[in-house]
Amino acid sequence: MSHRYSTGSDGCLKMASNSTRRHSPNFLAAKVLTKVFQGQPLEDALYEHHESKDIALLTFLCYTTMRHYYSLHQRLSNISHRPLDQMDVEVKCLLLLGACQLQYSTLPAPLAVAHVVTAAKKIGKTSAGGLINAILRRYDTAVEPSMEEARYELPQWMIDRIKTDYPNESDEIFRTSTTRAPMTLRINISEIGSSEYCDLLQEFKIPFKKTALENAITLVKPMSRSKLPGYEEGYFSVQDLASQLPVSLLEPQPEHRILDACAAPGVKSRQIADVFSNNPVDAYDIKQQCSTWNIPTDSGNKQNLVFKQGDLTTTSWWDGTHYDRILLDAPCSGSGTLSRHPDIKVTRNEADVSQAAELQLKLLNNLWGILAPDGVLVYCTCSIFREENDGVVTRFLTEHQDIAIEPFELPIGRPTPGGWQTLPKEQAYDGFFFARMRKQ
Repeated sequence: MSHRYSTGSDGCLKMASNSTRRHSPNFLAAKVLTKVFQGQPLEDALYEHHESKDIALLTFLCYTTMRHYYSLHQRLSNISHRPLDQMDVEVKCLLLLGACQLQYSTLPAPLAVAHVVTAAKKIGKTSAGGLINAILRRYDTAVEPSMEEARYELPQWMIDRIKTDYPNESDEIFRTSTTRAPMTLRINISEIGSSEYCDLLQEFKIPFKKTALENAITLVKPMSRSKLPGYEEGYFSVQDLASQLPVSLLEPQPEHRILDACAAPGVKSRQIADVFSNNPVDAYDIKQQCSTWNIPTDSGNKQNLVFKQGDLTTTSWWDGTHYDRILLDAPCSGSGTLSRHPDIKVTRNEADVSQAAELQLKLLNNLWGILAPDGVLVYCTCSIFREENDGVVTRFLTEHQDIAIEPFELPIGRPTPGGWQTLPKEQAYDGFFFARMRKQ
């Protein structure tokens, strides 16, 4: 008889009987994690299996393994005669998945090990089955991690940066990075009122919590967006609370032309078009417009929103007409979103932060040239590292004499020398940085 896993209300893995599936969850999870270690974002690698009947379990396995990568890695390294990082990547992934289930599952240990060994055979790593079996049977869930990386579930360079930048808040940031990110909805008030949509959720018996923003609510328990009322009608977008803040800083006049720079996956583009429905909005990204963008390629029937492809470090895409408002949600380390994207802490290195800061400065310098006089540029990142935030703003100010940094206040977060910062809060919001600059 074959078995499958299910996730219980306590978040742990449980076992349930099941008819034989073509590919087991461990098989699929190993394939997903292999792609992650080869450079593909976890969210994208998982999306390839979004129609799988085991997608909930698959998501749990992959996210839990990534969230606790460093402690699982240390426990495995302590009992393996061969360094994990020198093993075949698929074998390494299977060992991590096995350790994850032994550590965070209600499955009997022999069954958890057997499932992983079976997956190894299905993947074509039959010769590694004995090694996987031997290591996992020595795995001890009671062993407490000794290394700082394993205790905080972060690479040492991230630990050091966070302690340096936020000595008083570092413990909460560390703790939040291993938790599950909340599911927050931005209610599209151009389609339905906030109170009306809340009534709709109550009618469907979907519990939620109100937030610091009037048009944003957080679900008590995350669920598939397609199962929420109003999905087809465009009543909401899934969008982190902090992510919703920068659009309000644009404050355009009705005739102002708006640019959403580095727009993919299009969440803020849709928000701009929803909130400022009378303004023409151009959304540009170096990525070609495709189904991986988070809204339909027909712009969600928004007549004022147009998606285009272009390299924002150049002006080859620009039509020569200046923009009155620019939102630059710049590519960054993503260090403020570790609970949402735990693969970041495993696949990125410290050099990536400096490279991101250089790209951010290059984008700012280029886009400043296409901003109209008295225009406003809102710069934001989903990073908590000062090098990418106040550090970039400071460098940008030294290169231009026509910039006025405008102060502002937001419902969450705190001011910084060059803008505003939110820090990751458990079951609340991500870490974001915002700055508003006017062209004098």
